[in-house]
Amino acid sequence: MSAITTTTRTTAAATVSPRGPCRRTVTASASPRGDAEASSSSSTSPSSPPVHLRRRHALVALVAAAVAPSGPEQRASALPLAPLGEVKRVGGDKRTDLTAEKVRDQLERDLRDGQYFVTGNLTREIFADDCRFTDPTNDVVGLSRYLTALGLLFDPATSSVDLYDIKVTSPNTVEADWQLQGYLRFPWKPRVDPYSGHTVYSLDPETKLVRSQFQTWNISGAKAIAESFTPTTGPGT
Repeated sequence: MSAITTTTRTTAAATVSPRGPCRRTVTASASPRGDAEASSSSSTSPSSPPVHLRRRHALVALVAAAVAPSGPEQRASALPLAPLGEVKRVGGDKRTDLTAEKVRDQLERDLRDGQYFVTGNLTREIFADDCRFTDPTNDVVGLSRYLTALGLLFDPATSSVDLYDIKVTSPNTVEADWQLQGYLRFPWKPRVDPYSGHTVYSLDPETKLVRSQFQTWNISGAKAIAESFTPTTGPGT
């Protein structure tokens, strides 16, 4: 977000259609600010917003996705939320020496042991840094941005992933079936009821790095967003 320009823009797009590729972009623009205010802001604004502001931006995006009109004719575009930051390199040297079967084995460990859908504990070296992560409510480009998003959403202490199956289905494709449940980090402690999902990992034909992670769920994106705004008393109560 630039503090020098006179107009601040926050762009958000979300995939909210149930189990389908239809997506849409929602754009919100703040009112123009005067030169003096912009100049002052440029000297005081931090390069990265604090966590509570990043979560607030994430909530704004969810609200925008929930109230925006939808239709089968609308298509999704990536959701470049400002608080997720720029795409940057993460992890060590990329593992470009693996077969699809070895990638499958590592993904199985990351899902079963690392619980990475709710913890972010995945093997960064098997994902391309510009990997695209798509599900019925979000479309994020960039491994670093995806990890930031996971850190803002799930409470790993009260959330879990149960891996049912994961297999190589083509020379460049790995597919997994799983169930997820838990709680989000928001102050009103929204609960994510158990839902089943299917993930397709598309591998680069040359490097075998994961280039795309595409999820479908047995619930709609609208239901998932509604759960995000439903308060509870928290786990164990």
